[in-house]
Amino acid sequence: MQSAEMASYDAWIKYYRPDENSINTAVSYYTKGSIVGLLLDARIRKATNGAKSLDDVMKAAYEKYSGMRGYTADEFRAVAEQVAGVSLKGFWDSAVSGTGELDYQETLETLGLRFRSASAPADRPGRTWMGIGTRNDAGRLVVTQVRRDTPGLAAGLNVDDEILAIDNYRVRADRLDNRLEQYRPGDKVTLLVARREQLLRLDLTFGTEPTGAWRLEVNPSATDAQQSSRGRWLNPGRA
Repeated sequence: MQSAEMASYDAWIKYYRPDENSINTAVSYYTKGSIVGLLLDARIRKATNGAKSLDDVMKAAYEKYSGMRGYTADEFRAVAEQVAGVSLKGFWDSAVSGTGELDYQETLETLGLRFRSASAPADRPGRTWMGIGTRNDAGRLVVTQVRRDTPGLAAGLNVDDEILAIDNYRVRADRLDNRLEQYRPGDKVTLLVARREQLLRLDLTFGTEPTGAWRLEVNPSATDAQQSSRGRWLNPGRA
């Protein structure tokens, strides 16, 4: 929903002033920006056969634009392209200005790395999940966030709804996790909620809490060239 470029541009009106829907519409330009920098560094290293890196881009930009005027986004990209010796427009359009998933493949291949799932084993059941955030408001269990594409959103839960009961059993604000342990993903329940003084019954089917955990590790099948590239990346002062 939001590119790294726009996350930076909107920082003072959105990132530092989040609302209940920010989790569905915004990204951290700190987090995504650092990853974009990693991907750009690997692309430059690959294009120059290891002779140049993002460090050289930053040094060149400083030498050229460290005066009072500064530089534009296009001027910075031009410096990066001059160092890399190739066009970076496609990369910029997708990773900096775009909102699609970042492509790690080139970086992994260049540095001889791989991702390995660190999620729970397949034979271990996942946690029951509604996809919402809550707070204990003086003993009231109040919804603070409803994530996109989740059981909570499908059921019709809204921010500021007070969850009173699950299947006609009262839910204490400090015992929600304990109640959820009584169910399994796929179970169908009825929520009793209070919304603007009105009592509503919402049908909800529990999902499985996503883990999204991955481990970045050395690829044991990395070639000599990939190992050499990774060595230069980790030890920039080494010949």
